Formats: sequence, C-alpha cells, structure tokens
Amino acid sequence: MLEILVVNINISADDLAGCTQIAQVLREVGAAGGPLEVHVAHYTEAIGRARGRRNSALVLGPNGTPFPAYPSDFDTFLAWVRRLRRPVLGICGGHQALALAHGAPVGPVADVRAASASYDGMPKLRGTYTIRWLGDPDPLLAGVPEECDVVVSHVDEVKDIPSGFRLLAIGDPCHVQAIRADRRPMYGVQFHPEKACHDPAGRTLLSNFVALAR
Repeated sequence: MLEILVVNINISADDLAGCTQIAQVLREVGAAGGPLEVHVAHYTEAIGRARGRRNSALVLGPNGTPFPAYPSDFDTFLAWVRRLRRPVLGICGGHQALALAHGAPVGPVADVRAASASYDGMPKLRGTYTIRWLGDPDPLLAGVPEECDVVVSHVDEVKDIPSGFRLLAIGDPCHVQAIRADRRPMYGVQFHPEKACHDPAGRTLLSNFVALAR
C-alpha cells in the first residue's frame, strides 16, 4: 500500500483548499496503479505522521503567507525536509519551501520589496503560462512535452538553484519552474499541476510522481 501525505504548509491548519484539490487529483491519477491512500496533514503534524511509514511519499502544498511571517516551528519542519530520502514533490509554495530548506533564496517575481507579513497588494502571477523542460530524461517527465501550458498563482519565486539540485524547467517571467535533487527523488514545481488546464501535462506529471513513489 502506497501512502502519500499532502502537507499543508499554510500557517493555519484550516486553510486546506489547495491541499484538498491536490489530494483529490492524486487519488484520480493513481487509482489504476494499485492500492493508494492519500491524506492531508498540517506541517506541525507531518513529522509524526510520516515517522515509521517507509512506504510513503510527501507532497508539499501551496501557501498564502510570506515565509518571513512563519513561526519558528516551521524552521524545524524545513530541517526535517532537508534530511528526507523518500519521494517528495513541492508544489508552488511547497516548491519554494523545498528550496528554502536547502539554502536557496525566495523572493518576489516582480521588482518590488519582498513581503514580510502579508501578500496583500503585491503583484501576483495568475493564469496560464508556457514553460519549457530542459530535456532531462527523468521519470517524472515521461510523456510530458518539451513545452507545455501550466496554471500559476504566486507572488514569490525561487531565485537560485539549491545546492545539490538541478534545473528541470524554465519559464518567463518566473525562470525556475522545476527542480530536482541530484541524488534523491525530491522535486519542486512552481506551477500547479493539479489545476484544470487544456494541456494535460500537469496530470501526467502527478501520475508519474505516483508511479515513481511506488
């Protein structure tokens, strides 16, 4: 039995909409591959939930608050993420959290002062954008075209590639669209593969992640 834990990295454990959608799509794309359980847990509970479960993978969900506003227990969570060797996929804010955990900077896509407490009034990328994969023969990308349209919704972006990671996909104006750890099945994508789009590449990517985790 494969278990996927979708981690809600929002400050509030009640802010579940993004993670709930991710969990539903993971169940849909993974249904044909064998037994699968998908659960959602807040980051404050994730370490305890994942401990001792060897046959499990993690998805770090999106967030709606700038990371400087987070309490200190989030640093404990990031330190735990940094040590993981199981399959991990960070989505949007989860992608940024993955980069932060490995020492890479995160900041606004636009040329504005970084947010410290709230994203209110900040310029935000929304809608469908085209990204380009760089030709890495990675199992996560099986069946994903070199160029595809993806749904985005974010203020911040990963500003540099974390040490021990490589760049998988680029875009404009947000350059770092996807990364992967060199020696671990650990990925981050800035876009939302779970959101509806006329291009099925996002669902293909999530299906590949489930297959990789098995």
